[in-house]
Amino acid sequence: MNEAQEDVGRAGPGLVLGGGVVDRVLDDPVSLLLDYREDEGIRYLNFVSVTPLDRLVPEDLAVTILINSRVGYRAFKSVQDLGPSVDLAALPDTSLEHTTADERDTVAELVWRVAQWPGFAASVATKVLHKKRPALIPILDNQAIFGAYMNPDWPAVRSSQESVKERRRIRDALERIATDLTRTENMRVWPLLAECEPARSMIELLDMTWWTYFRRHEPILP
Repeated sequence: MNEAQEDVGRAGPGLVLGGGVVDRVLDDPVSLLLDYREDEGIRYLNFVSVTPLDRLVPEDLAVTILINSRVGYRAFKSVQDLGPSVDLAALPDTSLEHTTADERDTVAELVWRVAQWPGFAASVATKVLHKKRPALIPILDNQAIFGAYMNPDWPAVRSSQESVKERRRIRDALERIATDLTRTENMRVWPLLAECEPARSMIELLDMTWWTYFRRHEPILP
């Protein structure tokens, strides 16, 4: 990205996130995105898996440790035993911003099913599934999404690390993210972010930008 593009980004509008429920305006979203390049999470995004795209296998758990997932032996055994029952080929062949409500129901149902496995919840489930469908399935992190993005009391109240398994909350998170990807207020911002990281999906651009904003307002405690 050249200096002129950076100037345009910094002079442009803020990014509105919250799904029309708990909206916050992220000023200078280009700067937030660029700063994410220094976060360890970039290793997760850059990692290219050699496992099958339409199947879950135990090896898929490995990359999630780069973004602090709490995986253990129970999750490994669950994927061994239950992974073959998941048909990823049945997912909508599109990106989240282009899905219909019914298609988002399908995505939420899959995430919910995997989140019920021993050793899993929504966070680990989506950290695994996102690598399979990086344009369709966002990372629903316990703190950054459920504890902050969807929490009207954040940042006055620190985000919760509570694990989420409920279908309703998973579906709500998907709907809010889809809203932010398509809302009129953000239409001038996404192209600026895509210029910085053209290989990223829109949900990855949102995740990178929001994560930096989240950590600026809630740094990791020593």
